[in-house]
Amino acid sequence: MTIWNWLIYPLTVAEQQHHIDFSEHLLQTVQPGDPATLYWSMAKPSGIVLGFSQKPSIINPVIRESNAFPIYHRRAGGTAVLVGSSLLSLDVVLPPDHPFIHTDLVEAYRWFGEVWLQTLLTLGVQSRTVTPEEAHAQRDLRRDPAHRDYEQLMNRACYGSLSPYEIAIGKRKVVGFDMIRRRTGSLLQAGVLLQWDTGMLAQLLGHTDEEQTLLQQGLQDRAVGLDTILGREIQSDEVIAAFEQILIPDQRHRLTMR
Repeated sequence: MTIWNWLIYPLTVAEQQHHIDFSEHLLQTVQPGDPATLYWSMAKPSGIVLGFSQKPSIINPVIRESNAFPIYHRRAGGTAVLVGSSLLSLDVVLPPDHPFIHTDLVEAYRWFGEVWLQTLLTLGVQSRTVTPEEAHAQRDLRRDPAHRDYEQLMNRACYGSLSPYEIAIGKRKVVGFDMIRRRTGSLLQAGVLLQWDTGMLAQLLGHTDEEQTLLQQGLQDRAVGLDTILGREIQSDEVIAAFEQILIPDQRHRLTMR
């Protein structure tokens, strides 16, 4: 049986485009037999990252035209994410022969969700993984005339909707996922809400006063920060240490980039 090593990059704080480009580099250059890679990141300055299929017009035109707030595009799907000190991001790059790669794109997230579930439990947070059936039922509401407008508005933001095996506390998401799958390997991305303040996101994604009010209130019901659940500010290194201990309990399989 192959014993897989993990190559770990310590937390990198940098402009978001650096993170996007570096994760693309990791995915393009990974080879069969390479160790899987963990790349922890946080954006500075803050910005908004759109999903691959989202157009810049999703952003409030007043903010977009002022160029006052950085806007980025990731190469994975999904919808908009506010990046900055409130969001801890993780990119996991798997070589093409890694056993965690699953032929079913939905089931490819299952192991990731289970590790995050145990990570939050280690931190004292009782959470759950979102079932595929629950995620599909919410997606179907976006086609239901009775709910379509509201659900499509909430879906402008990644944390406004649920996807399979993401981590939620009750109905509120706390860890969101996306993925890029290529012949060279697989890239899974997680975003952990250390804090959740919907004010800026509502201003960025709401085009009218009504939309901004709905987004600010509605997104509070759709997601939650770890600080709210724990009743204290949580540091990124606490989350990183807990995740790595669950995923790689054997120190012999850790390779750390300095």
